Amino acid sequence: MFDFQVLGAQIVKELSTLIDQHVILTDKNGFVIASTDSSRLNTYHEGAFIAMKNRQEFHMTIDMCKTLEGVRPGMVMPIVIGNTSIGGIGITGKPFEVEKYAKLVRKVVELFITEFISRQDRERGFREIEFFILDLFTTELSQTTLQDRAKLLNIDISIYSRVGIIHTEGNPLEINEIENILRVQLIHTELKIIRWGMDKLVLLIPQMTKVDLHRGLQDLLVKMKEKTKRQVIIGIGEQKEFFQLKESFTQAEVAVTVAEKQNTIIFQEDLKLELLYNSIPLDTREEFLRRTISPIVKDEELLNTLEVWLKTKGSLQEIADQLHIHKNTLKYRLQKAEKLLDVDFTDKNDLTLIYTAVRIYTNI
Repeated sequence: MFDFQVLGAQIVKELSTLIDQHVILTDKNGFVIASTDSSRLNTYHEGAFIAMKNRQEFHMTIDMCKTLEGVRPGMVMPIVIGNTSIGGIGITGKPFEVEKYAKLVRKVVELFITEFISRQDRERGFREIEFFILDLFTTELSQTTLQDRAKLLNIDISIYSRVGIIHTEGNPLEINEIENILRVQLIHTELKIIRWGMDKLVLLIPQMTKVDLHRGLQDLLVKMKEKTKRQVIIGIGEQKEFFQLKESFTQAEVAVTVAEKQNTIIFQEDLKLELLYNSIPLDTREEFLRRTISPIVKDEELLNTLEVWLKTKGSLQEIADQLHIHKNTLKYRLQKAEKLLDVDFTDKNDLTLIYTAVRIYTNI
């Protein structure tokens, strides 16, 4: 079930804040595994063993202390979880004085353990889903094997049609944090979220309209930023049949890469030039940039001016206003860029070349 000794110190620490008396916690064999009195650790408590065996509480009188091994005046009670005695709890003091704490102490301990077991079960289920989705995207398991595992995990594979990736900054989210996200998200009740590497979450998304999905993702993005205090980037793959969701996952990886540059939610099917750029090997893109705009990449002001000029439809005056500079300053910067790059912006081929280079640079 679980290692009771792992919880012992935590339980005793909690109890010490509730009562002034010394407390011990024993395993199912009667050996002390945690205590407010460190000298009693690993000693045998015969009274606790009897209490567990008979499944009833006992007052440890002075006379009993003379005949039973390792006991002191006070009270011992069995810790019962699921009709099984898994350990014992003892409170040192005058038996009839500590009796008033007995029900409180037992309740705290049993609630503590029950919550721990419940959390373990949830974490185990969560990890099983993680392993299932990992295998779905990275292995060549048969459809029959995947179907059988999905049934065991109570996953209805017929409803899932997309994969999304959320990129978050910082350390991996804990399972309880993901559970909180699942509780507040409005995308779909059957949405699955799993951890992927150090800074990513994978979404297994049920069938829904793109409009509803985008609306739900926007709400999720806001809530995650608020709850986790992290930057959140989202990329979404195209709709696929369940056993082709590996393709949607690969597409989501491209989409989230673009989303990191544009700081917005990106659907892979909306990508055009970015799709082409990201399909080019990184070393090829870097070599292309070296041959085109490398003379100005370290001049952020000039590069930004060129980028805005290439993207903006409007007169030079409108572009200058957007950049908060004088029109003549804009002209000077464009002429400087032409000279440094050895191009003519009135030449369509040169213009296309530089436009492509700038777009690739902003998407690497």
